[in-house]
Amino acid sequence: MSISKTFFILFLFLFSTKMKSQNNLPNVGVNLTGLERYWLKESIFNYKDVLVKIDELYNLGFRDIRLPVSFAYHFKNSSKNKFLRHLTKIIKHIKKKKMTIIICYFDDTLKKETNYTNLNTIKNNWKFISKKLKKYSKVVSYEILNEPNLYPKEWDEMVNELVLQIRKKDKKTKILIGATNFNSIYELSRKKIFSFKNIIYTFHFYEPFIFTHQGASWVGNQNKTINLPYPYNSYEMPEMNEIVKGTSGEINYKDYKIMANKTSLSHKIELIKNWSKKNNVRLWCTEFGVIKSIPLKYRCQYFKDLTDVLQTNNIKSYVWEYSGNFGFKENKEVLNCINLF
Repeated sequence: MSISKTFFILFLFLFSTKMKSQNNLPNVGVNLTGLERYWLKESIFNYKDVLVKIDELYNLGFRDIRLPVSFAYHFKNSSKNKFLRHLTKIIKHIKKKKMTIIICYFDDTLKKETNYTNLNTIKNNWKFISKKLKKYSKVVSYEILNEPNLYPKEWDEMVNELVLQIRKKDKKTKILIGATNFNSIYELSRKKIFSFKNIIYTFHFYEPFIFTHQGASWVGNQNKTINLPYPYNSYEMPEMNEIVKGTSGEINYKDYKIMANKTSLSHKIELIKNWSKKNNVRLWCTEFGVIKSIPLKYRCQYFKDLTDVLQTNNIKSYVWEYSGNFGFKENKEVLNCINLF
């Protein structure tokens, strides 16, 4: 065999191996937000608007959607039956396009202070939801609650009740469970797994928080320092905003040089990946993102680094969000920075 022919065969082998490894990487999904925003009480839900956005995302290359929903608000606003009819139309559209969707229950009133106040309401709502949607188990997953903030023991007790409630009506649909402290990777890494079948564990990742949420009005003074570069660069670092002094943001600012790089991201993701391997469970990241006011070059590099780390660890992930404070709808250049397979 000639040298040139041998080289050609070797090239084809290496190329096909690379393509195979790429194709085995998990797709990056996207959060389609809006239905969780109960605080916009003047908004009227129109499922046709959601279908249009799904088509837009499909054309951009996305095949996996996460839909956070404030069910208590929408059930009250339009009735359970009417809202579920419209939600079913959304799911049928997803199925037709051979996509998948996570239905995420959004209720940020369930906190340590309120404890179990809403448990029966959430249980009854999941009972109704799972009964209506169980026939779509191949394309739908249930995320039982977005970013729980109960004490860990109380949350575990609640999870048991919610999952048992769902499984009475629906034995097949995948159920996503996160940890307390807003789906923290650290809380999850300390967690004992549940005995239920067909469970996926989930976490949210916005680290370093001082970077991803810089300037965000809803997180207080800790993140008032803006124009933080990613990765860390001493020549581009701004002075810390005086209003940050005395908050956790002051500590995070001092530690920023060791947090804002790919190695640090990798170490954090490996922590939770090792936990999933030890317990032999599936693991998804259902939220990651960067506020859109950050300069594109910093935002872009963060997305490149984090999606590469997540895919290297074979963790399916969902960027937050299509349209909103963290959105990319008005700036499609961001998509060039996400490893979208």
